Amino acid sequence: MHMQDFKGKLVISTIILCVAFAALVSRLWFLQVIKGDEFESFSVGNRVRIERVPAPRGRVLDRYGRELVVNRPSFDISVLPKDVEDIQALSDNLSLILDLESPKVREKILQATRKNRFKAVTIAQDINRDQLAVIEARRSSLPGLMIEVNNLRQYPHGVLGASFLGYIGKVSEDELNANPELNWNGLVGKSGVEKTWEDSLRGEDGFVQKVTDALGREVHSDLFRKDLINKNSVPGKDVLLSIDLDLQTAAEDALGEEFGAIVVIDVRNGDVLAMASRPTFDPADFVKGIDAKKWAELLNDKNYPLVSRATQGLYAPGSVFKMVPLAAAMKEGVIDPDMRFNCPGSYRLGTHTYRCWKRGGHGSMNMRQALVHSCDVYFYKLAEKLGIDKFSKYMTAFGFGQPTGIGIEERVGVAPSREWKLERFKKPWYKGETIVSAIGQGYVSVTPLQVAMMTAAIANGGTLLTPRLVIKEVAFSGETTVNIIPPHGHIPVEDSTLALIREAMTGVVNDPGGTGKGARLKDIEVAGKTGTAQVISLGSQTDAKKHMDHAWFTSFAPADKPEIAVSVVVEHGGKGGAVAAPLAKKIIEYYFDLKKERDADDNV
Repeated sequence: MHMQDFKGKLVISTIILCVAFAALVSRLWFLQVIKGDEFESFSVGNRVRIERVPAPRGRVLDRYGRELVVNRPSFDISVLPKDVEDIQALSDNLSLILDLESPKVREKILQATRKNRFKAVTIAQDINRDQLAVIEARRSSLPGLMIEVNNLRQYPHGVLGASFLGYIGKVSEDELNANPELNWNGLVGKSGVEKTWEDSLRGEDGFVQKVTDALGREVHSDLFRKDLINKNSVPGKDVLLSIDLDLQTAAEDALGEEFGAIVVIDVRNGDVLAMASRPTFDPADFVKGIDAKKWAELLNDKNYPLVSRATQGLYAPGSVFKMVPLAAAMKEGVIDPDMRFNCPGSYRLGTHTYRCWKRGGHGSMNMRQALVHSCDVYFYKLAEKLGIDKFSKYMTAFGFGQPTGIGIEERVGVAPSREWKLERFKKPWYKGETIVSAIGQGYVSVTPLQVAMMTAAIANGGTLLTPRLVIKEVAFSGETTVNIIPPHGHIPVEDSTLALIREAMTGVVNDPGGTGKGARLKDIEVAGKTGTAQVISLGSQTDAKKHMDHAWFTSFAPADKPEIAVSVVVEHGGKGGAVAAPLAKKIIEYYFDLKKERDADDNV
């Protein structure tokens, strides 16, 4: 009986073993035959790592090919989350080597794991040689770690040109959603040329596939190598600006510590030769990602260093605006060159008295004299005859109240009209507002670039040009794209009127008693117009500088055959003729000295 029980159990055990064996064979057949290709793919995926090869960002050059923005190699440390088993241990090790806070490193890796564990996250940028040596020696204990050689943005001239070059920063969520081709861990242009020409400068990233072991180390073996795919990166395009580095340096040196802007335009084609703005910022602060404290300081700085005064600074233009109502009045037949108005020092309209800057008055003035001596009363009377409806039309024709089309961040200012005020303030227009608009006060607000473009149009015979900041783009292959920009159009003013205005502006600088004598040069005849824009009445002596008027001067040279226009504004500088005109003189003199020097070199 006992033996029979034993035999029965043996039979049952044998049957169970046979069934189990059959199940195992069946499972192996399923895994190897049915799912073989799929698991082979998984296996290869576990030992093949794809590494991004970032494309070098294109350079930014001046008009002669001199470097304004370049790249330098940077060793960055990244972590591939899928290869990390012990995040805490890796964080602790990296914090010691790289002098970082372990919790912050850990949080970075965790966030990347939650987002996409197959994408590397940058832990540290631009590590030094000693740190690199330690990491190389300890790679076996740092699974998931990757050493990437990237290109770090470099600004060899420091803050020079920062207002139009702009800065770069980490890709935002919105930017990534708008353009999936961006690297979520990378940097993109945030302002200026870096932003506007981002698509050209960025290039196209490549990638390499590497065979790795369980620790993420590259295996130098021919196994699977035939199946690896590599894609070369395509460097970004070089962007050649219209800026002349020498002239840009001179303009920034001329401004010095003053707040304001200097714009230099080639009146023949609209090329921006120099565009200085103060105060400014250092774009190098943004290259590795700006810390929150520094960013807050820049944003909260009441001097607004991130704002380009040249394109975004809005000012009352003061008397540099007087050429606009003068041209409008001539075109509309309101005045003729010989018509005279008497200036007793003030003008009364209704119950309000509007004063001339010269309290004793200028006496009898014709058109030319009124511009040369900047007689306010003459323009009060002219504006009353002209009216706001006709006046506002010419403000727009001269480029005010609208973008210039320069291609970087700019503000349009205000060219006021009856309709504008009604929409903005729900109030009607008053005659007194026309009066003050004629001398560039009241609601009128402009940028220094707009004033420079107006001046260029007067100088070149009436063509309102579009300022050109980028001349061309040059690809790594050598393919070149020239940036051809059509002009805005032609100012609706007769050539004879513009000739009269040009002659009067020449008198502003060169006539005895002209308000712009501070820009007078011995060998080159300069034409210009001074302006003093009221801010508020003078306060206490302790803050006298803060409450001083803005000083303006706009000009072109040579007067008989114009090449360049130079516009200057100095915030709280006082009188335009005393402060802004001498700065324009420096720039004009430097331009022609430089031209003479270059011509001599070309003839050698």
